[in-house]
Amino acid sequence: MPDPAHVKEIARGYLAEEGADLKSEKAAFLSVDLVHGRIRACSADQYADIAPVLVGSGWRMCWPIPLVGNMRTNAFIADAAEHAENLFKRVSLRTDPDPPGVILYAGAGTAIDAIQRRCAEEWKTFYEAFERA
Repeated sequence: MPDPAHVKEIARGYLAEEGADLKSEKAAFLSVDLVHGRIRACSADQYADIAPVLVGSGWRMCWPIPLVGNMRTNAFIADAAEHAENLFKRVSLRTDPDPPGVILYAGAGTAIDAIQRRCAEEWKTFYEAFERA
């Protein structure tokens, strides 16, 4: 597990430029892994009904995103990565005593808010394009 103080850049999990990795029958999410320092987009049925344990403990944070093409999703990941890096640098992991989880330090809330606002902007753009069509 990397020490957030020594990580200079969060790993970006980009999608293949061609294709549609985010499936229309599943919910799509922007996911920030606070244990390993990764940001990626994914789609899964499991997030639609109940948050996985990693989200519940705070080790991973997820925000819903619209289903858009891989290239647009990759641009979105690149744009949100700066805020994810700021968040990753402002957390530490608590493994003992129970319960395990994440400790957020000063500035983490600002980074979380910035990611949430960026996701909201993406939804707004998505719906505006949908209404024009």
